[in-house]
Amino acid sequence: IDTADNLTKLFDEESIDGIFLNFSDPWPKKRNAKRRLTSPLFLERYKKILAKDGKIIFKTDNKGLFDYSLESFAENGFAVSEVCFDLHSDPVFSVDNIKTEYEKNFSAKGFLINRLVAQVREEK
Repeated sequence: IDTADNLTKLFDEESIDGIFLNFSDPWPKKRNAKRRLTSPLFLERYKKILAKDGKIIFKTDNKGLFDYSLESFAENGFAVSEVCFDLHSDPVFSVDNIKTEYEKNFSAKGFLINRLVAQVREEK
């Protein structure tokens, strides 16, 4: 087991087709923002290992983290698509969704599941 800090040591450049960020720790305090897996620091690491058409699929029950992540992806060279603020009620995006254990637990407690897909923007 390793940490996301070492991604660029563990994987070759442009070798990963998809990264799934499921229910990451939101690190809600501002001073801990750099620890969020959607912070600029981590997004730069993902850019290095993602294949040309690679995707990041991000799910969370934490609305604050989701809002932060939407901004962070957009500000750091990612195109965001398939944005959904209530995954389980969405007729399109819920079809292929595989529920994690955390997702089942959070949903059962009434939390809405947010989801998005991000890809590195092509340079023009």
